[in-house]
Amino acid sequence: MKARSLLVDGFETSVAEKMPKMKKLEDPSSERDLPGEALTDVVEKKQEEEAVALEPVKKEGEQAEDVFRLIEDLHGQLLVSNQTRRAMETELSSFHRTIHQLTRDNQEVRRELENLKEEHQRLRESQSELLYLQEENADALDRIQRIQGELKETKEALSKAIQERDEALSRIQDLEFQMEQGEITRMKGRLKEREASQLAEENKSLHERMEEVLTQNIDLEKRYETMRKSFNEVRESLTLLRDSCKRSFYNLSDAAE
Repeated sequence: MKARSLLVDGFETSVAEKMPKMKKLEDPSSERDLPGEALTDVVEKKQEEEAVALEPVKKEGEQAEDVFRLIEDLHGQLLVSNQTRRAMETELSSFHRTIHQLTRDNQEVRRELENLKEEHQRLRESQSELLYLQEENADALDRIQRIQGELKETKEALSKAIQERDEALSRIQDLEFQMEQGEITRMKGRLKEREASQLAEENKSLHERMEEVLTQNIDLEKRYETMRKSFNEVRESLTLLRDSCKRSFYNLSDAAE
C-alpha cells in the first residue's frame, strides 16, 4: 500500500532517497529524524558517496533537473499529504463520533451494570430469604411430623379407650338387663300377688256393691209400686172430680134456661 511508504512528515521514501544527494552532507543531524528504512538507505548512500568521493561532480544542469524533479515530487507528495490529512481528519472525526457513541454506550452499559448489580443484590437477598424460608419450612415439616406422630398415638389411645368404654357399657347393659329381668320377674311376682289380693278385694267390694244396688232396687221397686198406686188413686179422684164438675156445669146451664 502507498500509505506504508509515507514518512512521519507525509513524504515518500523515494523523495527521501533523492534528498541526501543534495543536503545530507550539509545536515548530518537529519539522519536521526528519519525512519529505520530511510536511515538505512541514507547510510548506504553515504557509504556509496564515500566510495565515489573521487568521482567528478555532476554538472549544474543535471543538478538543476534533479532539483526540479525533486520539487515536482515534493509538490505531488504534498498533494498526497493533504489528501491523506483530509482523509485522516475525516477518519478522526469519525473516530470522535465513534468515541462519543461509545461513551454514551459505555454510560448506558454502566447504568445497565448498576441495574444488574441492584438486581443481583435483590436476587441475593431473595436467595437468602428463600434459604431462610426453606429452613423454616423444614422445621415446620419436622414439627408437623412430630405432631402427626403424637396425633396418631392419641388417636390410637382414644380408639382403645373408646373400645374399652364400649365393652364396659356393653357389660353394664348386660348387667342392667339381667338386673331388670330379675327385677321384672320379682315385680311380676309381687304384682301378681298384689293383683290377686286386689282382685279379691275388688270382687268382694263388687259383691257388696251389687247387694247394695239390689237392695236399693228392691226399695225403688217398692216405692215405684207405691207411687204407681198413689198415681192411679189420684187419677181416679181427678176423673171423679171432672165428672162431678161436668154434671154440675150442665145442671147449672139447665137451671139458667
